[in-house]
Amino acid sequence: MASASLIATAFALILLIITAYFLVGVVLTTAQIVSYAQTDQVNQQELRMRTSLSINATNISEGNLTMDIKNTGSTVIEDFEYIDMYTISSSANPPIYYAMGEGVGTWGKVSINPDVINPGLLDPDEVMQVNITYVGDEPIWAKLSTPNGISVSGYV
Repeated sequence: MASASLIATAFALILLIITAYFLVGVVLTTAQIVSYAQTDQVNQQELRMRTSLSINATNISEGNLTMDIKNTGSTVIEDFEYIDMYTISSSANPPIYYAMGEGVGTWGKVSINPDVINPGLLDPDEVMQVNITYVGDEPIWAKLSTPNGISVSGYV
């Protein structure tokens, strides 16, 4: 009888040690995941702080709005397909959204000048000319938003 309680106690201790080992592993893994998430958030905020844009010139002609966007920050802007464009005309209440593409109701990258360092990307101090093919009334205001949440807007 005494040996049965001794075996049961040893078995219970082994289960307790295994459970404690499992819980410590879960806590350490969770701490590591949270640490990585915080690092990613800090990196994203730093990238946002180094991103800045300005509208240098605008031109409206025959259903097209052309804007010169200058990268005044210190980070490279890429992933143009995720850039959002919006306009407001005198008759439209909500802003009109334009996705990157070709045709009416879209916007497109015309050129980047000077495009020497990273061809096809908007480096610091480079100017990207974009064209919005709008529908309806002429826009009176335009906005460009980058994938990391920085935007530039102005009256045209």
